Amino acid sequence: MGWRFLLAGLLGGVCYLDRTAACQLMLHRPLVVATLMGAIFGNMAAGTQVGVVLELIYLARLPVGASIPPDDTGAAVFGGSAAAVASSSIGLDAGSFTALLLLSVFVAEAGKAADRFVRKVNVRIARITAESVDQGDIQAVEHGLLAGITLFMVTGIGLALVFSWAGVAVSKELLPRFGPASRGNFAILLPALPLLGAASVYSCSRTERTAAVFFLTMAAVFGGTVLFRWAA
Repeated sequence: MGWRFLLAGLLGGVCYLDRTAACQLMLHRPLVVATLMGAIFGNMAAGTQVGVVLELIYLARLPVGASIPPDDTGAAVFGGSAAAVASSSIGLDAGSFTALLLLSVFVAEAGKAADRFVRKVNVRIARITAESVDQGDIQAVEHGLLAGITLFMVTGIGLALVFSWAGVAVSKELLPRFGPASRGNFAILLPALPLLGAASVYSCSRTERTAAVFFLTMAAVFGGTVLFRWAA
């Protein structure tokens, strides 16, 4: 298990670096991160399931400019690793799936607080760099950029380690304590989460007719999937 956490930390650090400080190749998106974590912890499909719903929920919350959205990357690290460990040979049951998605929301808010702190430290680095340049130290720009990237990378590795550990711990220690009644109650909430994400995307849409057709089709597919699961 140790090498899995090490790999999760390294890849999580790269994804966090992609989130704001460098590249921005969309490696930090929940669908990518949760799939990676699922593969690392033994069930890529379970991680992808969680990543799809998280992607919908947070699709309209992007880290653009000074905006600090919830940490969807951290939520995906937690959800993907937890789903992979909690799943069995027949997949992840609806109750556990919903419980992990709800817990991911709290993880996203915790990651947001950490992100806010890191950005304040980065602003302090920028001020020190500007003061050094004013004093004639041209190399301070290079040193400042390197310090900022290192700050985001190290913080990302730390957050990925903490959130993946939390995901594994929740799957091994908390979920088994839920009885059939609790799992049933969580399962009832499952249809609401993708629809919440769809509403979030729809609120940002500017193409009225196309968007309505898209979401009606998605709702029909989702409803059919739920009926199929109940019938099975």
